[in-house]
Amino acid sequence: MKKKDLIIIISVIVLVGGLILLSKLIPSGGTKNNAGSIVSESPTAEDNITTDIPPENTPDVDNNSETELPPSTPVPTLVPADAYLKVQIGTTIYEPYPLLKDNDELVLKQRSGKENIVRMTKDSIWMHSSNCDNQDCVHQGTVTLDNKDKRVLMNMIICLPNQVVLELQTKEEAEQEFNEFYN
Repeated sequence: MKKKDLIIIISVIVLVGGLILLSKLIPSGGTKNNAGSIVSESPTAEDNITTDIPPENTPDVDNNSETELPPSTPVPTLVPADAYLKVQIGTTIYEPYPLLKDNDELVLKQRSGKENIVRMTKDSIWMHSSNCDNQDCVHQGTVTLDNKDKRVLMNMIICLPNQVVLELQTKEEAEQEFNEFYN
């Protein structure tokens, strides 16, 4: 490597480091909301307006009557099963899929045209087919509740070209992960 190249590389590294340091030191003017617009954190004059005069159309309120509470939102729960299939495609992880039937099939289609077909029983999973080039995922065999701790990939089947990870979970493993996410 030439001395000139080394000087250019060091200059770029110093420049990037300086920009990162500068971005940490400069305070932002507000916080972003979901729409991406800047929201001021200071209250406005409208926030402090109070009136002692009730509006003309104010309904009469009877504080002695019993009122019903609005219905609560349902708490997500797992469908009861002995085993579950956890699917990850790229960086997206899906809720555990309960293994309830002996001849079940799940087709994983991606917008890019990638496709994996997973077959399942009540206690096992296997990659039936994939449109990836090397087909390693199809040859990884069946993961069962009995052999999941003895396999090379343990409880997983991985399709690297399609970025698909399948994981066989016990009821306890799925419940623990589900509760960590929702609680």
